[in-house]
Amino acid sequence: MRSWIRRHWRWAFPAGVVLAGVGAWLVFGFFAFQTYFQDDEVDEALPFFTAGPAPSGLAGDETTEDMADAMNDAMAEDDMPMVDEVDEPMPDMPGPATSQVPKPGVEASEPAEPATETEPATETEPAEETQPTETEPATTQAQPQIIVEASGSFIDRSHPTEGSAVVLGDGSGQRFLRFEDFRTDNGPDLNVYLSAAPTDAPAGQFDDDFVDLGDLKGNVGAQNYEIPVGLDLDHYSTVAIWCVRFGVVFGVAELTAG
Repeated sequence: MRSWIRRHWRWAFPAGVVLAGVGAWLVFGFFAFQTYFQDDEVDEALPFFTAGPAPSGLAGDETTEDMADAMNDAMAEDDMPMVDEVDEPMPDMPGPATSQVPKPGVEASEPAEPATETEPATETEPAEETQPTETEPATTQAQPQIIVEASGSFIDRSHPTEGSAVVLGDGSGQRFLRFEDFRTDNGPDLNVYLSAAPTDAPAGQFDDDFVDLGDLKGNVGAQNYEIPVGLDLDHYSTVAIWCVRFGVVFGVAELTAG
């Protein structure tokens, strides 16, 4: 072997250098280049929330880095989508049922007395003919109509929020809060509050005096929430999209009558 190399060293040596170079390129170049893309490939989801000032510009609405990280983790744990769209029709409001209670100032008719034994009929004079009287036309009860009792437009607080909130009633005492053209960010544990705090109140005041209408059904689209009968909307006049877990108000709307 050595004698062969000595006889052919003029071309064997360069060939060996070339082969060594090719081998080094395969080990440190091509395979390493492939491994770089195969082993380091990632598929991170876009973050839901980022730290920074709130769109409302109000102090206390800004999102800190710790809060953004915690909210992103909560969204990932709950496998929540960025958009949860709903499209509910107008609420079913049949109106007040007919009542047998007598109207004020009108006495209720007494029940008929049981029949008693009657005396034999006696002859009576023929009754005089009476002229037919005109009868009043029968009146029909007006059907209840759904009217807008109050309304307001959503504005930003901690997150961009838009759309309108309307209070629908039909005179029966039953009322619904309806969102139309509604959109906000999705988030963990979002609820719909009717709060006594004004729309520009510090975030911590919205859950001081409030009525919880339930979980937010979707962060996009039309939706309905029944209002407790008799609730004073002059007092609870602010609609708040409230994050229960983190104590953050996403958006608010002030309800005004008419």
